[in-house]
Amino acid sequence: MQPRSPLVSVIIPNYNHARFLPQRIESVLQQTYQNLNVLLLDDCSTDDSRTVLARYAQKSPRIELMLNERNSGSTFRQWNKGLARATGTYVWIAESDDAAEPTLLARLVACLEANPAAVMAYCQSRLIDAQGQPEGLALLLADGLGHTDYCRPGRELVEQYMPITNIVANASAVLVRRSALAAVGPAPEDMRLAGDWLFWIRLMLEGQVCYVAEPLNLFRTHGQNVRSQAQGVGLVEMARVLGYLRRTVAIDVVTYRHALVMLTERWFQTFIYSPLTREVHQRFMAEMRKFEPGFGRIFAQVLVARLFRSRLSGFKMLVGDKLLGRHGR
Repeated sequence: MQPRSPLVSVIIPNYNHARFLPQRIESVLQQTYQNLNVLLLDDCSTDDSRTVLARYAQKSPRIELMLNERNSGSTFRQWNKGLARATGTYVWIAESDDAAEPTLLARLVACLEANPAAVMAYCQSRLIDAQGQPEGLALLLADGLGHTDYCRPGRELVEQYMPITNIVANASAVLVRRSALAAVGPAPEDMRLAGDWLFWIRLMLEGQVCYVAEPLNLFRTHGQNVRSQAQGVGLVEMARVLGYLRRTVAIDVVTYRHALVMLTERWFQTFIYSPLTREVHQRFMAEMRKFEPGFGRIFAQVLVARLFRSRLSGFKMLVGDKLLGRHGR
């Protein structure tokens, strides 16, 4: 008798994504890999989400509906609620506004089954807009990291790439070995934007990481994304992630310098294009100085170099109405 394939627990944490839920849930139920159960979570949505979720929960005994009585205020608190409830060998956090190709689970389960030391498997993501139209690929990384399949030591990936960028573009692209989560601990509920980055780092340090270069995940970008609404706060959180890495792993000099430049560049972009208050700026600088006491000098050097590379095109915005107006408020 052929052994039964391992159970996958699918967590769909939702808040106000009623218009995306049918495509999200259908893309889970129509997976070619069918040994799964589904946890539908709702964080007190104010749209028609609960009606949509209840309709699907009535369709199958494999679907469980979990409704909050009050809004949790945290995407990652919802992650943790679902993870605590999950019973599968593997766990898939399928964000409520995303979708997937039918073979996503089959491919990622096969990776983890073939590599017992792997704690997670993830795939390339195709970006889609609010209407579902394709907008390119999420992972376009140097040296071919995002272009070919691999299974590599997680620590190696953390040290080489995670100080500079989160190579896991979207939680919906990831399948996690649930037994590894005990050592990782919960997702950080006090973070809004970079909590997934820190969570993946902790998980990667527990074993191997497998990657499928085919874009099997459909990552939706739109104005309601948490990521699109918290850029200033995210800057502080990215500094916190780099501080964690600085304390935890060995980052070579070139990668570390690249990370500092990246964060300064992100500061510049946030300052120019998003709200960046004096308070947030001060929090960012304080977070950086916790592990890099000379960051003020480094920040000034990188920023000046950035302005001259752009032939001072951002200078008026930086020291004119932005500096005198926004920071003066």
